[in-house]
Amino acid sequence: MSARFLRKRKMNRLAGRALTVVLLLSGIRTARAHDEDYIDETLVFQTIEKGASESAYWFDDGYRGESDTYFQRHNLALEYGITERLMVDGRVTLDHPEYENTNFDFGRLEARYRLANEGDWPIDVALSGEANAGRLDNGHYQYGIEPRLILSKDFSKLNLTLNVAEELWANRGAPSVQLASGARYDLTQFFRFGCELKYDVHERSGSVIPQVWFAFPHNITFKAGFSVGFDRNRENFSRFVIQVEFLRSLSNQLHNSRRHFALLAISDSKIQ
Repeated sequence: MSARFLRKRKMNRLAGRALTVVLLLSGIRTARAHDEDYIDETLVFQTIEKGASESAYWFDDGYRGESDTYFQRHNLALEYGITERLMVDGRVTLDHPEYENTNFDFGRLEARYRLANEGDWPIDVALSGEANAGRLDNGHYQYGIEPRLILSKDFSKLNLTLNVAEELWANRGAPSVQLASGARYDLTQFFRFGCELKYDVHERSGSVIPQVWFAFPHNITFKAGFSVGFDRNRENFSRFVIQVEFLRSLSNQLHNSRRHFALLAISDSKIQ
């Protein structure tokens, strides 16, 4: 077998593998601007892509002034895009007071629908509905539903968001109006910072939580913030979040790349 033929076969192999890598990387979609919720659950207008899923783990470490106790919380969340405008979101929270017993604290199932594409209207509008269950201090549970209006506006790298929600309790008294707002600035593709302000009108309790975001490759985001309660809210805590988005298109691209490598192997065997 001539040296010229061997060099040509080697070049064909390298070119085929390089083409596979280029096709794979060119098909990976980058995250849209301001498409992730704020760290203390001020919901954004954007929904995740159809067929995409997103999982997150939150860890809280804090202090409750009204009971003079320290606590930890563990939160697991999962989102799924049903259509390009409709998504569902589920979350379970476990409470670990005084670092002893671990109790179920809160659970929710939310659906969110955006009424138009980003930038179509002067103010981006989305609607959200949530069913939830929470554990009270006396060990009993309360159940509720929460309709929410989401208003959002992007100014290049700056996002401003306002949530107006009403908590309707199935086994409690008066409904509660809850306001939440957030501002976030994308300083670079890697680093973002912002702040949230939340207030429950009925409970007369609020919180402010400055936060930072680190956006890593492959749709991985790390968030950290510190929540300070005010008015009747005596709870302060640190929160750390790791969030990963899985795109269905990426799995399809990996499948196609494996097929391409298989075809390369077949062609190599024929050459040999």
